[in-house]
Amino acid sequence: MVGMKAGSGIKTLESRLVDHLAYRPRGAAPGDLTGDLTRVTRNCLAAAVRTLGPRSSSVRQPDEIAGSAVRWAREGVALETVLGAYHDGIRSGLEFLAAEVGHDDAEQVVAGTRLIVQALEMVTVAASAAYVEEHRLVAKEHQTAAQTLVSALLGGHGVAQLARQTGITIAPVYQVVAVSIPRHPDEPRSGSADPAARRKLRRVQAALADPLGSRALSLLSTDGGTVLVPIETASALTLPAMTAEVLELVSAVAEVPLIATVVSGRTERIPELAARAHELLDRVRADGRPPGLYPVAAVAEPGADDECGLGAGMTVTDPDPCSTGCDSRQRLGNRLSRRSSPT
Repeated sequence: MVGMKAGSGIKTLESRLVDHLAYRPRGAAPGDLTGDLTRVTRNCLAAAVRTLGPRSSSVRQPDEIAGSAVRWAREGVALETVLGAYHDGIRSGLEFLAAEVGHDDAEQVVAGTRLIVQALEMVTVAASAAYVEEHRLVAKEHQTAAQTLVSALLGGHGVAQLARQTGITIAPVYQVVAVSIPRHPDEPRSGSADPAARRKLRRVQAALADPLGSRALSLLSTDGGTVLVPIETASALTLPAMTAEVLELVSAVAEVPLIATVVSGRTERIPELAARAHELLDRVRADGRPPGLYPVAAVAEPGADDECGLGAGMTVTDPDPCSTGCDSRQRLGNRLSRRSSPT
């Protein structure tokens, strides 16, 4: 058995290592993330050493390793931070081993080091597996909640209640983006159930998350769909926002040329804006326009003078076509018919 003398008694190296690891850092305030991580990971390491020690009759991993990893995944603590805390504990254990075991006792050094390495393997595998699985569940829950909220926003009903249930903040103004995702060369003609189509969709979703931020909401299939990007003010777009550059980036990651139309407006007008954006998207595709981002003309607010008739398919750079008079209708129509590339 691995052991060493401690004063007048005999205490095993395993038990002394457990005592060293299982301690509460001085000055750690309740709720302090660093202190909590250090305390819990050190206690988990101590439990792993106790389980793996020569006196243990079972090598079943302690439940607290997976349990703490699940909690940290729910709280949004990065996995790198969790594993870093475990490695700090292992480093402390190795330093303790070097200080407590004599240099001439090679057998004790080897046995102690083997025990610490086995404990590191146990906590790393158990914590990583539990964290990743819980993170997947959290992401799936958030995706389901976000898709439900997008459906409510597009339908124009039940938004406030769903926002309270999901905890997702509703912005006063959104960019409404209608997206068309063409078939990838790897996709057979069998349709959206093909693995290549699903991989393409996951690439699009992942590429959208970085430039648009976590508050952007999407309802996408392998053929396309709608993306809602929150905007802080109605007067100007603020980053993150859907731009031609962002769409080009997403197209590159998805490995397919995307076509999209975009319009901005108040949240309560999302159903109307989405209908106009998708109507224009259908026209753009039918006309054989090249891939890119096509802005929809500014849509008049309810109650505004709309005598000049805002065409649902107009794509113009003028912020308000009615402000130039109703004679602009013909000029705008001519400009749309001549247009051959996205803005």
